[in-house]
Order: sequence, then C-alpha cells, then structure tokens
Amino acid sequence: MADSSSVSDDSNTDDNSVSTFTSSLVFNIVVAAVIFIAFCVLRSRFKRVYAPRTYAVGKEKRSPSIGAQMLAWIPAVLKVDEDKIIKRVGLDTYMFLRYMRSMFVIFVVLSFLSLVTILPVNITGGAGATELNVLTIANVPSESTKLWVHIVFFMLFVAWVLRNIFVELQVYTRLRIWWLTNPSHAQKIGSSTIMVSSLPQALADSDKKLESTFDMFPGGVRQVIVNRNCSDLEEIVDERDKLAAKLEKLLTSYAATSEKLHKKAAKKNSTYKAPKRPMMRESKVPFKGPKLDAF
Repeated sequence: MADSSSVSDDSNTDDNSVSTFTSSLVFNIVVAAVIFIAFCVLRSRFKRVYAPRTYAVGKEKRSPSIGAQMLAWIPAVLKVDEDKIIKRVGLDTYMFLRYMRSMFVIFVVLSFLSLVTILPVNITGGAGATELNVLTIANVPSESTKLWVHIVFFMLFVAWVLRNIFVELQVYTRLRIWWLTNPSHAQKIGSSTIMVSSLPQALADSDKKLESTFDMFPGGVRQVIVNRNCSDLEEIVDERDKLAAKLEKLLTSYAATSEKLHKKAAKKNSTYKAPKRPMMRESKVPFKGPKLDAF
C-alpha cells in the first residue's frame, strides 16, 4: 500500500509539473502575441511615441519614415545601416543596440546547439526519469559516459561567449577611437568637458585655484564651473519674493487710497492730505511688539 501511494503521489506531482509548465507556456505565448500585435497596430498611429525622430529633430538627424503596414518595421530594422545609426542617435545608443544584438546571437546559437546535442543526450540517458525530468541531466546516470557531452558543451559555451566578448571589445575600441577623433564630435562641448567630483573644500571655494590645478592638461582649461549647493540661497530668495509681493500689495493699496483722497480734495477745492502710512509689527504673534512703518 505504501509503495502504491508513493507511486501515485509521484505521478500526481509529475502531472502537476507538466500542467503548470503548459499553462505557463500558453500564458506567456498569448501575452507575447498580444504585445506584438498591439505594437504593430499602434506604431503607425502614435508617431509621437514610436517615431519622434522622423519629424521632431533636425533634417540631418531625421530617420526615414517606415510604412504603415503592420510588419513593415521588421525589414527596415534588418536593413538599417550601422553608420547611420551612429550619426543619428550617437555612439552610446548604438553600442547598447549592438549589445542587445550580440546577446541575441549568443543565446540563439547556444539554444540551437543545446537542442541538437544536450536534449537528445538527456532524453536517451536511460536513468528512468519521467515527464519533464526526461529533458534534464537527471535522466543521465552518474556513471554514464554521456556526461562528457555536457562538459564539452559547457567548454564550447564558455569559449563562444568569450569569443563574442573579445570581438565586441575590439569593435568598441575601434569605434571609440573613431568617434573621439571625428571632427563633428570634437566640435561639441561635451567632447572636451570632464566632471570631477569630491573636490576638497579649499578648491571648491576658489575658481582660480581650480583653474591653476587643472591647467596641467594639454591646452589648458578654458572654463571651470562649480556646481554649488544653493539650498540656503533658495530659501532666502523665496523669503525675498514673499516680502516683495507684500510690499507691492501695500504700495498699490497706498497709491489707490492717495488717488481717491486727491480726487476728493480736488472736488471740494480743499487741501490734499496724504493718507497715513501702513503700519505693521515684526513679530508673527498678534499684538506683540511695537508698530513699525510697513514700507
């Protein structure tokens, strides 16, 4: 009875794992299909989101418009010239796109090799695994010589990844040198600007000391800008703005009152008397402290 119950528990566990994997696979396929179709439909309708560089930048950096067909973007992406990408979006964005492409190539090749080598070895391992475990190394006995396939595949995996990293580093070095020596980039302010953080307070308080300190660079330093903490100054400026607004209000009210009294005096042919100047107390507590001229 104990053996039969354990066998039934194992079969239930296997059935649950298969059903969980199947439901998860179907769910992810449906979500991916919905996102893909939504992108293909919305891409041509919302150019401000998906294609702002076709109209919102200068003509020399504009990208050509892609057709409104749902799948028109796929051949356009595959045929795009790498030099045009660098000129339009810069080297940093191009290197990120190249990084994504290199990761795609690495894992596509490894996935194909694992399907034609590792997967058949696991399936024919003969260790008696069931359900999804048949696809794993758990189906290969520990004393089987087929385990060498996994070792060799791992070595090829490491070699393939290192080879791609080495090639990408060479490309990056070549492009970096070309970009830094490119006249269009050399004319930009960012090409000759560096940011130095954690400066000593003695240097941060004196622009002349900073200029003399960094004057050792070839060609010297044309300008030094210190990014200072102006939080205290901002509070003082806010307080000044409040006082200025209050003064303007008092002056406007005083001027309006003066004009009214002047008109009354002119009608009655009497002597004009200036109105009393507004008074206020410095203390924020009501009725505390002497009254002072508000102006």
